[in-house]
Amino acid sequence: MSDQRVNLVEVHLTRDNPPIRKALMHTTGEEVTFGVPGWQGEHYGFEPGSVEVHPGTLDYLVASIAGCLIGTFGGALRARKIDATGDRLTGDATGEVVVDDDDVLRLRRIRLVYHLRADESQREAAERALARHAHHCPNARSVAGSIDIVTELDLLPTEAAVAG
Repeated sequence: MSDQRVNLVEVHLTRDNPPIRKALMHTTGEEVTFGVPGWQGEHYGFEPGSVEVHPGTLDYLVASIAGCLIGTFGGALRARKIDATGDRLTGDATGEVVVDDDDVLRLRRIRLVYHLRADESQREAAERALARHAHHCPNARSVAGSIDIVTELDLLPTEAAVAG
């Protein structure tokens, strides 16, 4: 068994005006506000329009995992000499939330569709990167035992450069 280096992520939480919660990120001093928007608020018994609208913790969870995945995928593409900067690589993530038998909301699946602008000749290398990248993503690896993560590639072919 190898020794593991342990690093800490520290966050200070407040719940001053339920259901609004705030998280102060120690690393940057930024504050994140959590709410219970739309159907999430209704599930917890809040009348529509009765509380401030902020993304919920499930929204942030989907964004965090998808944000980490697209970064990892972009790095895997860079290693294969595929430009994934700017708007060449974008993604759309959808989280599927179910209500368990005990009435608790649970994020069951995240589906992330990458839109990559690249030459068709790069498709095979991009698909190899797609097949392997989630295993190297810290957030995806952390939740893979309880959340199904599905990634797909939508290759948007660019016009081949014309030799001049």
